[in-house]
Amino acid sequence: MMQEIDKIKRTCILCGKCTAACPSCAHGGIDPMEIMAGGEMGLDQCIQCGMCSQVCHRSDPFTVIRCMIYMEQGIALSETFKQTGYVRAPADDKCVEPVWTGDDAYVMPGCVVGAMAPFIEYASSVAMEAVGVHASRLPKDMCCLHPIQFMGVPEHEKREMKRGMCASADGKDIVTLCAGCSDELSPVDPKARHIIAFLSERMDSLPRFESRIRVGMEPGCSALPLKKEMKAILERMNCEVVNREYGCCGKNAPAAPELMAEREAECDGADLIVVGCPMCFVKFDAMAEGKPVVHLAELVAMAAGHPESLEFHRIAVPTVG
Repeated sequence: MMQEIDKIKRTCILCGKCTAACPSCAHGGIDPMEIMAGGEMGLDQCIQCGMCSQVCHRSDPFTVIRCMIYMEQGIALSETFKQTGYVRAPADDKCVEPVWTGDDAYVMPGCVVGAMAPFIEYASSVAMEAVGVHASRLPKDMCCLHPIQFMGVPEHEKREMKRGMCASADGKDIVTLCAGCSDELSPVDPKARHIIAFLSERMDSLPRFESRIRVGMEPGCSALPLKKEMKAILERMNCEVVNREYGCCGKNAPAAPELMAEREAECDGADLIVVGCPMCFVKFDAMAEGKPVVHLAELVAMAAGHPESLEFHRIAVPTVG
């Protein structure tokens, strides 16, 4: 693994783009360029958002940092994954059961939805039906293998596991609720796409709210490349996006409180916040005195007359539209 790290580091020209893009560094955390230059400080401050590599066109600081964290912490495959196939144990109660109706496409909820917000899976089943797609859950659904604990698994083994997941869709579309999942699966199967990309191809089928809604739009770090598509979806549904900047929730990193305060302030004036990332949903919904939040799948379900998932939110979502 050290050879791979050194090989990637040699491609870095120390331009500093990764440092400027890093949410953690902006709050005194890890400096990706320093890591690429040979430093080792601040690894525990990394948010795992991948912004450093999103802006870099020559190297891959995110992979370097993940490898270094993996080696420093001696991370192994968790018992939870070995027993369940997910890095987070799925919740015993889905809160409200999904309504799957066919095999036009398959939805991959992901570990965070399954463990921390299972009601979003229900919303996704309703949202798919609302745009005329009869869908089911991906038959061989499991973790997408993105978390750091899989850094020690040989690439060919991970690729075979991903191929097995994608093959269970039998050539049909795979719709993920987490952009990290689609990032992992799309190199194996280009028909694996995040729900933002999937819905943007079905703009004419999207349900609309009768009354205009002011929303804060937060795609999530991995889905930032889809921000234009997400904004177009929201506007098509009769939503007005109030914020101009989109950012990182911080996940569970030390900088998370400051980053969440920034996101809430940026979305000032919104009736609710719409996210494209399950982890962002969890963080926003846990904010003391925070704004109500919905995952994009829930917003489509709401517009289609199915707000049932909202009952399970910590922060009450007002009646809109």
